[in-house]
Amino acid sequence: RRLVVHPAPDDVAMRPPQSGGKSSGVLTNLAASSLTGIIVSSLSHPIDTLKCRWQVVGKASQARHVFGFARSVLMEEGLLTGLWRPGFLPNVMSMACCIGMRNGLYGCFRDRIGQMGISATGKADKVGPAGMFFAGLCSGATGYVIASPLLQVKTQMQAEAGKIGPDGLYATGVLRGHAPTYQSTFKALTALVASSSGPGSAMRTLWRGAGVIVARGSALSASQLMAYDEAKTKLKASGPLVHLTSSVIAAVVGTTCHMPFDVVLTMYQSAHSLGGERYDRYGRHGPLGCALALVQESGPSVLFRGWVPAFVRLVPVSVFSFALYEQLRQLFGIGYLD
Repeated sequence: RRLVVHPAPDDVAMRPPQSGGKSSGVLTNLAASSLTGIIVSSLSHPIDTLKCRWQVVGKASQARHVFGFARSVLMEEGLLTGLWRPGFLPNVMSMACCIGMRNGLYGCFRDRIGQMGISATGKADKVGPAGMFFAGLCSGATGYVIASPLLQVKTQMQAEAGKIGPDGLYATGVLRGHAPTYQSTFKALTALVASSSGPGSAMRTLWRGAGVIVARGSALSASQLMAYDEAKTKLKASGPLVHLTSSVIAAVVGTTCHMPFDVVLTMYQSAHSLGGERYDRYGRHGPLGCALALVQESGPSVLFRGWVPAFVRLVPVSVFSFALYEQLRQLFGIGYLD
């Protein structure tokens, strides 16, 4: 007689998921990550606009610090006009892509690096900080490459923001007395394509400054995810309190690592829309020329101009986004990031 052995429920649960389950898990993770990006960018957008405008105004501002500048913007233009409306739609769309890809693909890259390590050493240890950093670099670069055109439009809209008078011209801001460059996100993208001489030129225009965008996004993603994941590993626990502590550490590391790229990106891209002397100084010779011009004029510390508003923005964003992301993973049935 043939003995039939039925697998125990625990044995079934311990089997690795089939490929369809893995694909479903990745898609679910991407959905949780993209939703996180939409919610977080919608709430934090005013601080992002403040950071961008403070970097662009430079020495032309009468305010000695960012808080004084924020006060003048709010008094002259109001919260909606001065900080919330400029570049809102392209920011939300781009962050849905960037955070969606960054968090959504991070686990895939990290686990793949771990499998390569097992094959090489035979040890099944969790990936270390170097592997986490590289995984964040890859997932971050993927999202920022795709979202570069939207981020370019977002930066230009924020840089030239101001109150528009009855004559349709800016009454405040760095383009005071001039008409807005773009009326909407769609018109901005269309105008960038129309200003090009062909498909190849259109691609170069839409992805202008993409090297700095991707470098900035990759540096932020890699440092932030590495710090968050490594902090969770060292704390050897999970739950809201651990997520809070790890996300604050990630905010400090992420802000410091990406600020030089952020300053150069803002100055380089805004120079093309603001034109004039700014373009000659910061836009004509590429991102590297822009960085050199900034350092020559104001010293290396200029590369960290806006660190405070960036950190003030990133701390709640980091805490809220990681907490929201972890809870959405739980809600979608794929558990906390391990």
